[in-house]
Amino acid sequence: MMGVIKRRWLWLIIGSIFCLGLTFLYAGCGSDDTSATTDDGSNNGTNTTTAKWSVTPLTSGIATSLFEIHIDVASGKIWAVGDKGVVIVSSDKGATWKKQDIGSETPIQAVFFVNDKEGWAVGDGGTVLVTKNGGDKWDKQNTGITEKIRSIFFANNTEGWAVGDAGKIISTKDGGVSWAAQTGGTNQALESVHFAPPRAGTVLVQNGWAVGGNGAITHTSNGGKSNWLPQQSKVTDPLYGVFFADETRGWVVGKSGSILRTTNAGDTWGSSAAAAAQGKNLYDVFFINTATGWTVGSGGKMMYTLDGAKWEAITNESTKVLWAVAFIDANEGWAVGDEGTLLHIKKL
Repeated sequence: MMGVIKRRWLWLIIGSIFCLGLTFLYAGCGSDDTSATTDDGSNNGTNTTTAKWSVTPLTSGIATSLFEIHIDVASGKIWAVGDKGVVIVSSDKGATWKKQDIGSETPIQAVFFVNDKEGWAVGDGGTVLVTKNGGDKWDKQNTGITEKIRSIFFANNTEGWAVGDAGKIISTKDGGVSWAAQTGGTNQALESVHFAPPRAGTVLVQNGWAVGGNGAITHTSNGGKSNWLPQQSKVTDPLYGVFFADETRGWVVGKSGSILRTTNAGDTWGSSAAAAAQGKNLYDVFFINTATGWTVGSGGKMMYTLDGAKWEAITNESTKVLWAVAFIDANEGWAVGDEGTLLHIKKL
């Protein structure tokens, strides 16, 4: 695997081994703050499932909404994209940002890089853009569709998938030179797509999930070579974000603070409204390993988990809608949202 995917999956594998090896010492993987604890009802208050975080606003120089953020772990570069064709990049952890020109004001919904040079951005009107030089120059690719594309995922610099309105799923095996439709198993608008890292000893990326309107979850176990098949979420509200840490453990977030969790690749999903969400919509979810993750949403809502199950709020003074979140490691990340909102999140 290449770029950020390879490194993110390496973090996931390392994190999983860490959790298994140190279960007798810690109840929550990823936390080095043992001074703050909370009782989950199973161990008399000795489980470390809370942490302290700082949230610092950054100056993006952008006044329009930012919909997605992506980090290349190796280089530390961060890209954010949004309304009116906005693409910005930072090489210094968000201290300064440079605007990149895509040649139009088409709203850009999502961005994905496999290394610090090769990346794709997607948006309204079936738009897919590609760069080979870190975003200094973006070129349009032909997708053959006109529906809004809302999310994109690449396994390496050749194989990728994108999803969008009317249940559209398209895929490429040549870096986007050509795109082909896949049968998605739903006609609902699909908001997010994510593929699990390959199982140990293999390199093939096979297992992917997409989520969207009316509680839709659709899954492929072979990269979409055959039809994607619907899974039973048991909810009817819109689902906005999905993330799988491995081929069995995944999370989905959605309307009114809904968080779905599976430990069997989506054969069954457990659903609950996280109390810490206070009924706010949750639009994105991101995990750094099989236990440590974050979610963001409306009203500036921001939450984290250190055990994959219990969610706690992160204090955020901004009430702007947050559309996306990404972390470079278990201690540091960024979130983006309305009116050019950019937040730096750091574990204390």
